[in-house]
Amino acid sequence: MHKYSNRDLKDAQSLLSELQEEVFSEESTLSGGVNLVVGSGAVEALRRTNVSFGNPRNDLIRLTEKLFDDVRVPLNDICKRQMKEQFDFYYLTLALSIQSGRGIDFSRVECLLSLGPKGDEEPIIHAIFPKAEWRDLLQLGGSVNLALRGNLDWGLGVDPVVLNGLSHLPGNLKASVGSSNSLNAYVTVPNYTFKLGSTKIAATGEGHSDCFWRIEKPILEGNQTVQFGIVFKVPKGQTSIDLTGTAIVEPDISWLLKKLSNVFEYLSDKFKQLFLMPESNRKGKDRLPLGDSETWHLVLPK
Repeated sequence: MHKYSNRDLKDAQSLLSELQEEVFSEESTLSGGVNLVVGSGAVEALRRTNVSFGNPRNDLIRLTEKLFDDVRVPLNDICKRQMKEQFDFYYLTLALSIQSGRGIDFSRVECLLSLGPKGDEEPIIHAIFPKAEWRDLLQLGGSVNLALRGNLDWGLGVDPVVLNGLSHLPGNLKASVGSSNSLNAYVTVPNYTFKLGSTKIAATGEGHSDCFWRIEKPILEGNQTVQFGIVFKVPKGQTSIDLTGTAIVEPDISWLLKKLSNVFEYLSDKFKQLFLMPESNRKGKDRLPLGDSETWHLVLPK
């Protein structure tokens, strides 16, 4: 993940504001005083894009052996032993709301969750969702039931009609998918919907205290919510954790450059250099990130 500070996000907004003023002025001049708003409209749509987290307390639940016994889902021996002797297990889902302007091409969505404290009481992430192998299934559209199975990893329940058409899925993925009518798991998130189009998903973090998702070439139109799920464990008796979430969307710079093609030669050198900068050299505010960063202190349910 590209490292972004709150200062980067604020500076990117300042850059977009300054760019909009320049583009608006040049478009007005070129059109004889009648603003064409092609370029300035694109920049305004970016400025109005909003990224914000939901409340992680909304779906924060302790996982116990009794909870799984009650729904007749047997825990595997390793998880059962760790629950008794070493760790308390929890899951949470964190919603990310993206309100985007119309017609914007984005290059990626990125989300980083960091659990603390670090050190002897450091939480350990056991499972995350979504993962790269879910891509084909999530692209089918509609909603699924996101569920926890007996080894405390995520499974999916899908409509039986859809399930019958999934013969092409690889074996390791088929094992994690079942009918929403008969999914043998502790169901946690019904009607999970993924609406970012045909995307490439990269995800990592299991076995660590930080986890990360990158969604390439998302299709963002209007208001959308993406839910990220994690199962984590803490040393027995620990009563709270800290959670920091950072999420950004990055516009496709080549898309924006096309929108500015009529006025590009009249822009200030600062913006010409920004748009002509090699992708590998573009960092921080120069990537025009739009995002949110939040920190929560979470009291763990008993």
